[in-house]
Amino acid sequence: MLIQVSDSGPGIPDNIIPKIFEPLFTTRQIGTGLELASCKNIIEQHEGTIQVLSKVGVGTTYSIRMPKKVMTGKSITA
Repeated sequence: MLIQVSDSGPGIPDNIIPKIFEPLFTTRQIGTGLELASCKNIIEQHEGTIQVLSKVGVGTTYSIRMPKKVMTGKSITA
């Protein structure tokens, strides 16, 4: 399953993108820098991935890919 979230905000500079999923990294005065790190951790615990594409002045798109799992009774099969 693919989930994409896009905005038309200021975008993220190329030199910042490698750092955005690091715990405690933030470019804002308010915030903990844990939000994206927590999201990435949760997604990876469910065997998914998250990627970001951004262009300054245009916006940012986060792509979350989750494996397809089927629930049957009390067990989950992939």
